[in-house]
Amino acid sequence: MFNIIEPKDRYLYKTVADLFSGLIKERAMLDYSFQDHTSATFIAIKGQSNGIFGGAILLKQRVGTLHQKVGKHLSTLEPKNGEVWTCSIFLHGENYSLSQNESFCKLFYQNLYQQLVEFGMKKKIGFLCLMLEPGEYLCTEVIGSWPYAFEIKPHESRDGLFHGILSLMINPSQLHRKREMTTFYKEIGLAA
Repeated sequence: MFNIIEPKDRYLYKTVADLFSGLIKERAMLDYSFQDHTSATFIAIKGQSNGIFGGAILLKQRVGTLHQKVGKHLSTLEPKNGEVWTCSIFLHGENYSLSQNESFCKLFYQNLYQQLVEFGMKKKIGFLCLMLEPGEYLCTEVIGSWPYAFEIKPHESRDGLFHGILSLMINPSQLHRKREMTTFYKEIGLAA
């Protein structure tokens, strides 16, 4: 479902890289955070069927460039050389409607998370620092059940973006099951 495009292979996927760059430039705050696209890795949907395009941009950045609260939280994780992998995601398309494509969206976010986990294993990292637009954050939270270790919600940040730390060590289906069980226990009045 996805292609992983390393910086050295960018010339082979120029159209995809240009689409990502265009999406980032349309969003001023993301453009500021992901200025250096030349060293970015992209994870993109193979074949943009039905006019739907999506994936992730991953870029190694200094902790000091991140939201201040994320930086403070990262100090407990001791990142190597003061650098961490940052990420933003997109699901974009003409005539794209969440209600019409709910099953596609669920597969997209779950499979994209799995790709991010594989990226983490390859790079030997256990987390990513995410910067997302509010709609993308909501989809990762509700549809994808992504396991965030730390969150600054869009209404809590000055730039209106979600800032968070995504664990690459937790299986989201297990997390979703844990949430269902916790809700069940709360409903029947038992401690989880």
